[in-house]
Amino acid sequence: MSKRGYLTITELEEYADITVTDDTEAEDQISQAEEMIDAYVGFQTPALSNVIKGMASGGSTTTLELQTKHQNIYEKDYFVLCMVEIVGGTGKGERHMCTASTKAGVLTVETFTATLDNTSYYKIWQLGKFPRLREDAIYDSQIATNTWFKSIPEEVKRATAAQVEYRIQMGDDFFSTNKVNLKREKIDDYSYERFGEDSSRLEDLIAPKAKMLLRGIRNIKGVIID
Repeated sequence: MSKRGYLTITELEEYADITVTDDTEAEDQISQAEEMIDAYVGFQTPALSNVIKGMASGGSTTTLELQTKHQNIYEKDYFVLCMVEIVGGTGKGERHMCTASTKAGVLTVETFTATLDNTSYYKIWQLGKFPRLREDAIYDSQIATNTWFKSIPEEVKRATAAQVEYRIQMGDDFFSTNKVNLKREKIDDYSYERFGEDSSRLEDLIAPKAKMLLRGIRNIKGVIID
């Protein structure tokens, strides 16, 4: 799975008409596209805006049991599409996405190398700007088991696919150095900064199709534009 979970490989093949032969490479390309889309859309209010930290009660390679004080607080699937990072103890340095969670405090995660246990100190946070609170994350207290329903907007999925396609079309050098639009340059002890049409702008790196798709989501002034 990609780092933010905006787009699956199957969706990439569908939306961008790309045939994937290397899943690892595809996930890396999607992750880089997601990062650029996040930078482009500006401020958004994520579904999980704070960081949850604590010592695990236990776990496995695919589950994390929250600390007692965090159990029976957060409704089912509250942590879906959030990152579970182990910052101390067993599994330190690893982080993976949560794909399901229970109110009792058991999180299902992508496979860790280590078997998480009661020495694993966790940090749970939302890496991406999507899903957004209220727009893409809905809490329904009317059904039998109170559940959070989270989704990635269709525009974001398609924009991410368009950005992957654009990255492939333009090549890695365009995105790693952007020499044509270099903003700052240093030659020996002399340095200068260029402005105007030669300036390095994020917009220059975003696929035209992605810009069109994100028109109703992009936020420049701190409010969502309808």
